[in-house]
Amino acid sequence: MKKIIFNKNDYKTYKDFYHDICVKLDKDRFIDWQDDYEDLCFDANILNEFLWYCHDDNLDIKFINFDFDEIKLRKNYDDFQFFYIIETFKRMIEQYPNNKITFINEE
Repeated sequence: MKKIIFNKNDYKTYKDFYHDICVKLDKDRFIDWQDDYEDLCFDANILNEFLWYCHDDNLDIKFINFDFDEIKLRKNYDDFQFFYIIETFKRMIEQYPNNKITFINEE
């Protein structure tokens, strides 16, 4: 499995998170995504479509320091966006169980 680590402490905003997703999942390896949709337009619907391209990668995704119970309360706009990003990843895992997600809280 290909291990991907997303640590919430590395992001000032949800936009940084989208950028890191593009880098770590190597968005530009897919010709359909090379020139368009910079940082997936910061949109969970576009992320959902992009993840379809990655579904065969056998991803082992680690979300570190993402307190999902706190995020799902959506107290601020970044949490609102983090919620939809994580939910999009969770849907991919449900559809493609060759991938997995683990939440780790270090704080």
